[in-house]
Amino acid sequence: MASLQTIWCPLALCTVLFISTGLAIQCYQCDSNEDETCPSGYTFDTSVNAMLDCNGFEADVPGHFCVKIYQESPGWGGWQKTTRRCGSRTSFGVAWGCRWSWDYTGVFRETCYCEDKDGCNSSDRQTPAFALLLLLSVLCIVWSLL
Repeated sequence: MASLQTIWCPLALCTVLFISTGLAIQCYQCDSNEDETCPSGYTFDTSVNAMLDCNGFEADVPGHFCVKIYQESPGWGGWQKTTRRCGSRTSFGVAWGCRWSWDYTGVFRETCYCEDKDGCNSSDRQTPAFALLLLLSVLCIVWSLL
């Protein structure tokens, strides 16, 4: 009976780990220069734009958090651009909050990272998977003591 316990527990734990990695954050992915449903100067319509899985094949940049980049050139005839996508690496090491900067030509750039909910955005669905993993670990320990 001990051999069944030694096989069942690691198998159950690995299954939970593989399931939890599939529950990735979902982000909006669009560029205002390429897509008119992704406006830069107007309200973003979530009913027109769909979220996508950041670990899926549709993501331009796979990742575990969402990014929104707003750029605006100086002057009256300036331009605006907004890019929404998944992210895997930040320019300053923290995947939440916003950073503001200007480049040498005067273009303003606001980069915001979020990972607290889907849609901007972090997946709370990893919490139930972690709870299931913890429960299975406790059950394995209790079962091995019996």
